[in-house]
Amino acid sequence: MKKMKIYFRHNNFRKGQKEIIKDINETISQKKNILLHAPTGTGKTDSALSVAMRYAIDNDLKVLFLTPKTSQHKIAIEVLKEINEKYDLNLKAIDFVGKKHMCIDPVASKTGAEFYEVCNKMIKQRSCPFFNNIKPPEKIKKEFTLQRINGYIKDATVLSHHQIISLAENYTSYNNEPQPLCAYELAKLFAKDCKLIIGDYYHVFSGKVASSVLSEINVSLSDCIVIVDEAHNLQERLVKLASKKLSTFMLHRCIEEAKTISKKNIANIIQKLLDCFEKLAENKLTNNKKEEVLKKEEILIPEIENNLFDFISEIEDTGIKYLEKNESHKSALVSLALFLEDWIVDKKEKIRFITKKKGMLYVCHNTVDISSITKPIFENVYSSVLMSATLTPLDMYRELYGFKKTDCLLKEHLCPFDAKKRLNLLVTNTTTKFTQRSEKEYKLIADSVSKTINSVPGNSIVFFPSFEILNNVVEYIKTMKKTLVQQEAQSTRDFEEMIVDFKKLSKNYGGVLFAVMGGKASEGIDLPGDYLKCAVIVGIPLGVMTLEMKYKIDYYKEKYNNGWLYAYIQPAMQKVIQSAGRVIRSDTDRGIVVFIDRRYLWDNYRKCFPRDLRLKISRDVSKEVFDFFSL
Repeated sequence: MKKMKIYFRHNNFRKGQKEIIKDINETISQKKNILLHAPTGTGKTDSALSVAMRYAIDNDLKVLFLTPKTSQHKIAIEVLKEINEKYDLNLKAIDFVGKKHMCIDPVASKTGAEFYEVCNKMIKQRSCPFFNNIKPPEKIKKEFTLQRINGYIKDATVLSHHQIISLAENYTSYNNEPQPLCAYELAKLFAKDCKLIIGDYYHVFSGKVASSVLSEINVSLSDCIVIVDEAHNLQERLVKLASKKLSTFMLHRCIEEAKTISKKNIANIIQKLLDCFEKLAENKLTNNKKEEVLKKEEILIPEIENNLFDFISEIEDTGIKYLEKNESHKSALVSLALFLEDWIVDKKEKIRFITKKKGMLYVCHNTVDISSITKPIFENVYSSVLMSATLTPLDMYRELYGFKKTDCLLKEHLCPFDAKKRLNLLVTNTTTKFTQRSEKEYKLIADSVSKTINSVPGNSIVFFPSFEILNNVVEYIKTMKKTLVQQEAQSTRDFEEMIVDFKKLSKNYGGVLFAVMGGKASEGIDLPGDYLKCAVIVGIPLGVMTLEMKYKIDYYKEKYNNGWLYAYIQPAMQKVIQSAGRVIRSDTDRGIVVFIDRRYLWDNYRKCFPRDLRLKISRDVSKEVFDFFSL
């Protein structure tokens, strides 16, 4: 590789890392974008930051490192700290999380989805003491405060969000009296001098959030190198961000909130809206139908249609007053205002429908395509690096994120680790295909699972496509090993405790965790070395063929000429690949993945796998697993 100047914190490169660095360097030097698929353990974060930080220094740029995982926030912070130390630099960095999670107000910080509206209202009304402390209304006092705070943080270099919160809480006035500050505003002040800004996807791709961060710290996207970590997650996260729903339960809450603060006129109008919902359900959800398409006008009752914007503003104000009066943490009225703001905007990539789930009515306005959000961002940045260990097929992600072919490099790096340390087996005598599910199939699956986990000298995770199939199969599995089962309504704390228990089992003959693909166990945990020897992938977690899914397939067929692959097959295969990726996390790991479903032989599924994943059809899974670990 041609020698290039980079700020690399380590003394040696990992296998395959030089090639990754070369690709990223080529991309940034040409002011282009790259979609980079590389296996876990190849050092993608170090590679991207080592190149990007050098370009940021040489070209007066900033680096935005975006990731949904707080663990990756910590890694990015450590990378820059060690770069500073090794090269005797003084580069500054700040770690942003959601504004709500940085808020130190004892009441506002506990609000739900309405937090941002509550926060904005408090700022406008000057009722937040922490915001007032950092941005006093008087011009002279404001200038003095800014000067003093800049002196307070001037010696800091790399700050995590925990550290910035601590600095905000412990700030004192010129006469040494406690004067706690808004941590988010303090972070923005510090960010103005930072070369590296670490944040969530929302800090760039949510218009409201981006405008309150980037614009206020005088950052232009054209002067930014944007690194998107775990880029396969970007679509799902932005779909959730851009989708809205409203339930009859929320409308009942709205009525009660309005009555609580004597807004009977508002309560009466919302009651009519509730009656409209129920009438629509009565007319549309007949003969056990669970969902039906809606038109925008169908919920715009006469009482609100003629003065809709005034009504939205009034119910938002009413919701804020309710929060203030009752010191409540949630307001359904504010949520209703947000829903109506979204509902009245016509976009082809969104579907409106009414549905009934568990006796509750919902009116939904959901997004199926996020390219209208991502495309203008990537067209304006200096350069971008989108990286993941689950980013195949690359052509699909290029289209879904709105890149032009001429502006985007596609690079798929093969696994550089010793192939003898990993084995991918395929069991083809059964399937979880919906039309073929039966007790016979469940027993066949259980038999293959039992033979596999009983032959593994250590821990195994068995991933299922759904909790329904998990529960149907588990009762037939026979093993003497201790088993743990992921629960559908399991709290984060209980899940984390279960993983601690699972790790402990690795010290003996091993245990088994039964989990679902697409859940916490398939992406949110790290089980290196002896913590996990085997993953069993049962079936394919294809989505339910809902009204929204059908719309998405048709929409993708019309726009991308690839409806089934983009909307239906690949999202499921992404969960499969992510689950399988729990086993081999570094060049020292040794493990096996067993896929159980004959459909993995079909071309439309196999082509979704990374190019270097080789499936060996199993003839005797018990013997093959035993032989692999005996070598």
